[in-house]
Parts: sequence; structure tokens; C-alpha cells
Amino acid sequence: MNRLIKSIRVILCFVFAASLNFSAAAIDSYKKWDPEIVKIFEAMPVQEEGRLKPMQTVARYKLMRINNSKRLRFEVGGEKIKVSAAEWLMDCLFRPEVAKKMPIFKVNNPDVIEAIGVEPHSSPRERYSFEEISSAPDAMKRLSERTGELGKMMEDSDKEEESKAARRDPVNAGLLSLKSAVNEFEWATNAFNFARDGIAVDLGEASEEFKKAEGGKSRVSYFLSEFDKIIEIARKPEGQEFVAKISAAFNLLERDMATAGVKDRVSMISLAMFPPISDDDEEWIKPGYLIEQLSFRKNELSVEDQKKFAQWALPKIVALEGLTRNVGSPSFVNDLKALSDGIVAKAKERGEYKNIELELLNNRLGLFHWALPFYIMAFILLAVTWLGPGSKISRGLTYGVLGMTVFATVALIAGIYLRSILLGRPPISTLYETIPFITASAVILCLVIEFFDRKGIALACSVMIGIIGLFLAMRFEIKEARDTLKVLEAVLRSNFWLATHVICINIGYSAAILGGVIAHLFIFSCFFNVGSKDFRKSVTRMVYGVTCFGLLFALVGTVLGGVWANDSWGRFWGWDPKENGALMICIGAIILLHAKMGGYIKELGINVMAVLILMITVFSWWHVNQLETGLHSYGFTSGIMFWLFIVYAIESAVMSLGLSCCFFRFPERKGQLGGVRTVFSVSFFLLAFIFTIVFVNLALLT
Repeated sequence: MNRLIKSIRVILCFVFAASLNFSAAAIDSYKKWDPEIVKIFEAMPVQEEGRLKPMQTVARYKLMRINNSKRLRFEVGGEKIKVSAAEWLMDCLFRPEVAKKMPIFKVNNPDVIEAIGVEPHSSPRERYSFEEISSAPDAMKRLSERTGELGKMMEDSDKEEESKAARRDPVNAGLLSLKSAVNEFEWATNAFNFARDGIAVDLGEASEEFKKAEGGKSRVSYFLSEFDKIIEIARKPEGQEFVAKISAAFNLLERDMATAGVKDRVSMISLAMFPPISDDDEEWIKPGYLIEQLSFRKNELSVEDQKKFAQWALPKIVALEGLTRNVGSPSFVNDLKALSDGIVAKAKERGEYKNIELELLNNRLGLFHWALPFYIMAFILLAVTWLGPGSKISRGLTYGVLGMTVFATVALIAGIYLRSILLGRPPISTLYETIPFITASAVILCLVIEFFDRKGIALACSVMIGIIGLFLAMRFEIKEARDTLKVLEAVLRSNFWLATHVICINIGYSAAILGGVIAHLFIFSCFFNVGSKDFRKSVTRMVYGVTCFGLLFALVGTVLGGVWANDSWGRFWGWDPKENGALMICIGAIILLHAKMGGYIKELGINVMAVLILMITVFSWWHVNQLETGLHSYGFTSGIMFWLFIVYAIESAVMSLGLSCCFFRFPERKGQLGGVRTVFSVSFFLLAFIFTIVFVNLALLT
């Protein structure tokens, strides 16, 4: 009832706002960046999460975490403006006053924005700007207080269950997400404050030994170059007055230094954009570290090393000061190019730049995104062929479907291959990477089956699996909003096991899923009484063959996983949830094959069991990661449980339809079933139906 009341209230607010011609406060003007500047900026290398990547990739995922998209769209005076992720990040770094006016924060739940005292928009599609949120009285304070309370609860081990329940609350989850987005945005707009604003102290007024400041502020580069003199004056007996004048400057410098990023504080949102001074050091340098090492930690270096480091670091700070203070001037592009060329040259000298251009090509091609529309077009053409089966036009269009499917699959495989080259390892190591690989494997299996069967059944399945798989990959990437090209933990850095165990297991997953998908065709054919007996026999043969194929890879992959576990963890088997899931898939497939060989199940039973194995595979592939337990719990994703329960409910319903066919579509078999078999059939039908209801309710409660 409460949900219904809230929904009605949102609808009424929308209608009322529309009647007043309401429009959210938005940016009033926007000047596009020069394409040459954007190209230079995108190709600048940055070290993040253990690997070197182009600034374009960094910008994309930063924007995705805030906006759920890799680009911005908004209107200025009726004109639609499109801003790429790199352009947005440049606005944040060099034009923060513009970035703060852009509608960027996505808040779908109006209760979330109301909880901090901000007037919700008429449509959840409308974004909120930082200026709009921060200008509301105490909005930022309320946001910090609410999320701070949740953070303390999550850190308290005694309140683990209470913390999980609090995080599942839609408003709390929305507040945490908004706070994370605001923090990331504030970092981006404040990262170069030290270079843009300088330090609010006039050293010339503090002591005649210094030059006068510009507008009452000293440049950070000058402050750091004169740091020894500052300390020397401060240590004199009469230096107390001088210290009092510059103490506030030290506090501001420390704040801006932390925002720009220092070496000892792990922060994924700071830009490690400078190659280290030593070729033996693998960790790149954040701007804040330059300030820290030239001021607060200067005594850690010898006098000679201090001079050497200052000669290396100060020009970089001066370059950033020049860029941030000359935005819009003709010299900006030359200054940015000079900074970029220096960084790129050093990266090439260190042998670290080789993959940057390849990653830019991968970003530009977007092969996974190219594959999806071709699968969709193939499905549309396939649907057209169903209007006139057997005709010349239909046969011609079928070749078009096959061509588009092959092209999309080649693009998908090429995308997986490019990722492997960039990371220097086999194609699967993270939960995201399993999605395109399993999709490609299942589609290839379908095409192989189609080559031998030539009835269009496997071709139709290949198109549907391609669409579902790539759509899932895109949604998962948006949901996670993290770079999908990840450097692995040390325990997983074994190309041999990644190329054997992981690939075998995932091929087993793909075969199990494919078998379940094909089995849907048989069940729907029976229930709706469409299709011939030959059609159903063909489908059953496919399901049986794919199950045999999948069982082989699932068994080999499970055994290899045990050998790897013994090598890494000192035990072959530990009843870990992921291990149990793999074992359940093998047992399910073995039961199906033995039941078929023993005559306990016929065509209908084989297909119903294939759907059950599909459910087990989804559990092993996705659900065990949500349990947050076990050594294989590497892919927790908030908000995914709802969709898992929806999948379980749908598949349970499909099984119910299939089992109901024993009574409604095959009346001639009633006498053949016998008493025991009838009891078993009715029991399984009721069980599947009950599980359908249970999973629907669990989804609603999630």
C-alpha cells in the first residue's frame, strides 16, 4: 500500500510539474573543446588500479560511476549538446565552474533526493547538477550525516546483519550511491585547485625576502621553491609572527595536496599521471606527491637528492599551473601537448606505452557494442522469414541472418582477443569477462549445430543468445562502473590455469545454458501445440548432444580447478559455494544422461531437466557470488538478487508448463504413465509451480 501511495504521489507531482512547464535548473551556456585538445588529452597515459591506461578510459569509468553513461547529453537554449567522457573530465579539471552546472547526477528514486532536502525533478530521467544539490540548504550536510551513520554501521562487526538490511533499503542504497558520486565529482573538480588557486598568503607581506604574490596569493611552485627559506625564517627567534601568518597556508597546502593524491594513501580517484623519477620504480606519481616531497617530507631526502627531485618535479607543477590558469588561451593546446609529449616519451622509454594506442583503438571500435546491433538486425530478419517459411525470399533472408550473425560473432571474438592482448593473459578472469566469452561460446556452438542440422533452430537460438548475452554485459558494466580490464590478484596470475580450468568451466557453463535455451523451444512447442514431431525430435537431439558436450568440459574443468586449489590453497576440495555449484552442474547432467539411458525420461523429461540444469548454472555462475562467502566470492554486485529471482521464477514457470504437458497435451499417455509415474509427474509439476510463486515473492522482497 505504501508503495502504491508513493507511486501515485510521484505521478501527481509529474503531472503538476508538467502543467507548470517546470524545467530543472540547467547550464545556460557551453563551449566545446577543440578536437585537437581532446585528442591529446585522451591519449595521455595514467596509472590506475595497477596498470597504465589512456586518460580516455579513466574518464569513461569516472563518468559512468556518476552518470551511468560514458557520455553526457543536455540542452542549452534548445540545442542538444553531447559531451564525451574526456571532455567532461577536462571540464572538471580545467573549467570546474562549468562542470558544476552540468546536469550529471542520476537519482531515479525521488525519495532519495527528498531525504536531503532537494526538490525532486518531474522525471527520474532528468539529472541533477552539483550546483543544484549543493545550493539547497544543508543538503550536503544531510547527505554526509546519513551516509556517515551507514558507514559506521557497516564497519561495526557486531551489526553485520543490521548493516546488510540497511544497505538493501532503497533510500539508503540511493544515498550511498549519490554520496559516492558526489565524492568522485568533488575530487575531479578540486584535483588541480593547488595549481589553479595557489596559496592564499602573500609571502612578500610576510617577509621582505620574498617576491610579492599575485592578487594576494602565492603560486604553489614559488612557495615550494622557497620552502627552505620559509623554514629558515620560521625557526628564527623572531619567526613566530611569520609562522602565524603562514600557518593557514600550510593547512590549505596540505588539503590541496591530499586532494591531488599522495603516494602513501591509496585512492583510486587521484590521477597518477607522472612517470617516476627512478626507472626501477613501477608506481607512477600523483601531483600531490610532488608537493608533499618538496615540503612536508623534504627531510627524507639527502641535500643532493632534494635538488635533483626539485629540478624534476617543479617543472611539472609549473606546467599544471600554466594549464589551469590559461584555459581558453591560444597557448593552452601547446602547453598541453608539451606536457603530454614529455609523459609519453618517458612512458615509451620505460616500455610502458605499448598498449595505450591499442586500448584507444579498442575504445574507438567498441566491438561488443557493434556486435549487439547486428544480432538485433539478424533477429528482425529472422522474424521476417517466419512470415513466409520455405519461400525464395525467406531462404534469401536466412543467408542474410547467417551473415549478420557470423559478422557479429567475429566482432565479439575480436573484442575478446583484443582484451587478451591488452592484459597479456587468457580471456577470462573476472565475472564480467565470463559474459562475452560464454555468449561467444554458445553462439559458436549454435552455428556448428546449424551447419549439421540446417533447420534454422540453432540459428534462431544463436541470435537470441547473442542479444541477451551482450545486453547483459553492457548492463553489468554500467552497474559495476569499474574498468573491466583489471589486473589480477597474485593468486590468480597463472596463465596456465586461466587457459585450462577457467576456460573449460565456462565452456561447460555455455553448453548448459545453451541446452536450457534450446529446451524452451520444445516446451513451448508442446504447450502451445505448434511445430511437428520432427521439429521436437531435432530439438531433443540438440539438447542431448549439447548436454554431453557440456558435461565433458564441466567435469574436466572441475577436476582442473581442484588441482589448482591444491596448488594454491593446499587442498583439492573445500565445499566452497563455487565448487558446489560446479559439482551440481555435473551431477545434473549425469542424472539427465542416466535417466535417458535407463528409460526413466523421454523427450519431454530431457528438455525439462535441461531447463533445471540451466537454473543450476545461473546459480553457480552468478548467485554464489552474492553469498559473500568462500574463496571464490569475487563478483558481488548489489541489486542483482532481484533479477536472479526473476530468472528462477521464469524458469520454474517454464518447467511447470513443460510438466503440465503430460496431462494436457499428451492425453494418450495417461494410461501409460501408471500410478507411480503419475504421482511423480504431478508432484514435480506442483513443486515447480510452488517454486515459481516463491521466487516471485522473493524478487518482490529484495
